[in-house]
Amino acid sequence: MIYKFYHITDVHYYSKKNFACDYTKLPQPSTQICILKSEEAFKKALSIIENDPDTNTAIITGDLTNHGDANSHNEVRELLGEFTAKGGDPYVVTDTHDYPYFDVYTIDENGKKVPDTPMNREDVVPTYYPFGRDKGFDKFDGDDTTYIAEILPGLYYIAFGYDLTSADGYNDPKFSDELMDWAKKHIAEIRQKGGTVICGTHWPIVSPSPAYSIVGKGNTFLNGEAFAKDLADLGVRLFFSGHTHIQCIKKITSDNGNEIYSVQTSSLPGFPPKMRKITIDTDKKIFDIKTIDMELDELGGLSFAEYTRKGFLGIIETIPYNMEHDVKAFAETEGGVSLPKELILKHPKIVMFLGRKLNGLTYGKVAKFSRKYHNMTEKDYTDVKDKKFVALLFDLVANLYRGNASYSPDSVEYKITLGAMKKIEKLTSILPIDIKKILCGYSLSEFVEPLLCNEGPDDDNLSVNYN
Repeated sequence: MIYKFYHITDVHYYSKKNFACDYTKLPQPSTQICILKSEEAFKKALSIIENDPDTNTAIITGDLTNHGDANSHNEVRELLGEFTAKGGDPYVVTDTHDYPYFDVYTIDENGKKVPDTPMNREDVVPTYYPFGRDKGFDKFDGDDTTYIAEILPGLYYIAFGYDLTSADGYNDPKFSDELMDWAKKHIAEIRQKGGTVICGTHWPIVSPSPAYSIVGKGNTFLNGEAFAKDLADLGVRLFFSGHTHIQCIKKITSDNGNEIYSVQTSSLPGFPPKMRKITIDTDKKIFDIKTIDMELDELGGLSFAEYTRKGFLGIIETIPYNMEHDVKAFAETEGGVSLPKELILKHPKIVMFLGRKLNGLTYGKVAKFSRKYHNMTEKDYTDVKDKKFVALLFDLVANLYRGNASYSPDSVEYKITLGAMKKIEKLTSILPIDIKKILCGYSLSEFVEPLLCNEGPDDDNLSVNYN
């Protein structure tokens, strides 16, 4: 059998009804999600699927709205209803941004945020049942969003809802033993009769990278890797998720040598704006994943991907300049890493000094600092020696989210940067500082290297022969 379907996630729909002003004249928001174009992105994605002669099936893994307001939920459900009426077959789960975990607001005539009344979770969840749970043949009693459905003849999808087992109901989610037993029972039965099982949820089952283990601490399943290995041993090869807004595919191998792939797709209107089409050939035992870039009309002379990147990195890219030239502006952005404003303003000379050093840092200077660890002569890096090193730092942040990091191990940028990390490791080894403890068990080199070069599966397009 050949199965084809789409994966969409993190729609972050924000209704135009929430604007009391002309939203087209608002400045570009400094955020990873372009809510101004979330409606257009979702409509475009549904249109792509509607016009695909191969399949009309889509799994949508949560964050359907930006923060759970009534206008946005009503419009998302209306669009899903129209999609279904045209032959579309969606399977959705709701999650964190669909409920009042975050501030709910409208935009007034001056472009300012005004607090709004959120919808309660118990009012939101059932309204999406026609687009997933009601089509399932079994539901998990311990969670009101988890279900299993035969989305194509012989292809079964287990949609794991958010299992609220953490202390505050948001961080550090965990698959309960009861949920795992329920899933394993169904998988074993389906596999015994020759069916194929895929799984999905909103939160990533494993961290996409060492860096995310720090910046996204508490945002992956505590027992996700162990559960993934159990699923692999049961014959499940694909697990889909979102939440991180990171474009990533991670291979997990069980102790028995069985493989499962964690397919994390970036936000539809975010940076980078993408969706996926998946093909599974059970006769040849091949699955194929293709990424589709979300292309909308140009904004300010930029493609949608360029626009979302600028919005995401806009504030971050001003940090070095503001450190040196505008400490007050630097304080307003909390230093980009949530530093106390009072601390920044209390020590402006130190901030300005560090800013000058950062802005004056070039590849040549870094190369001289780490020459013992990269084995290159100055002639080898002549072309980049005067290039600002700070530009690479922003590129590493972008690489975390867009996947397929762009610096090969043969590049001088890779060698210089990894050399510097090893030099820093050497210098800090004599200090009472446990770098691995700070970096969740990773050395500095292990932390940075995946941001330079992708050594795992291709994060966008991947074909795998599975057993």
